[in-house]
Amino acid sequence: MNELMIGEFARRCRLPVSTLRYYDRIRLLVPAVVDPGSGYRRYTIDQLPVAVLISRLRSLGVTPDRIGRVLAGGPAASAVLAGERRRVAAEIELRRERLRGLDELLSESPPADHEVDVVGLADREVVALPFLLPLDELEAGVTRRIASLRSVLRRAGHERSGPWGATFPLDLSDEVSGFVFAPIAGEPRDDLDTAWLPTGRAVAAVHRGNPAGLPMAYRAAFAVVDDLGVAAAGPVIEEYSPGSIRVLVPLSR
Repeated sequence: MNELMIGEFARRCRLPVSTLRYYDRIRLLVPAVVDPGSGYRRYTIDQLPVAVLISRLRSLGVTPDRIGRVLAGGPAASAVLAGERRRVAAEIELRRERLRGLDELLSESPPADHEVDVVGLADREVVALPFLLPLDELEAGVTRRIASLRSVLRRAGHERSGPWGATFPLDLSDEVSGFVFAPIAGEPRDDLDTAWLPTGRAVAAVHRGNPAGLPMAYRAAFAVVDDLGVAAAGPVIEEYSPGSIRVLVPLSR
């Protein structure tokens, strides 16, 4: 029998019937036949490998919209899979950093000293991608957005002229909005989103080592803000270089 009712098809590809109905609604895996009278869905044996591939990709954390591009095949499919590999590699590195942070706490390592200075911020237009993230997913979410921005720059043929960065509100809440950014050489293409970074004076604190210790850099920066007797202004900027993060707290004019 070439056609299978949805229950039998679900059993063979090890997916719940509700999931198959969802895939039908979003047009990711459409039944071969839908009875116009009863609405019963029927699938073909040939669709089983597609269902299994979708299930495998979902277990790897690939979103349905990107799965659709994989199913379409061609260069786009390879690009999606390569992008997902970079995402997973970034998440693994993030977990390694957290593990190192826990090891430091267990070994009772003394807090790191931070290089703190007052710097001037010049006008800078950067290529940007906005984000709105839950606070408990902020670090991983920013990492993913930077990976997306890397892909945007590569497709546009632009090269970075400085470190990756991100902006954050001065005061954090349960949901955090901002944007990740990259400075580029030359004029950005018209189809790219851009933003202007704050100008004026700022307190800069450089944190080296495990990102889990970054709040100590903020503490050092705000201590200098207090010593200067001026108010901090938002947004706060973080710039990411290999082995270090620079925190920039703009000062009120």
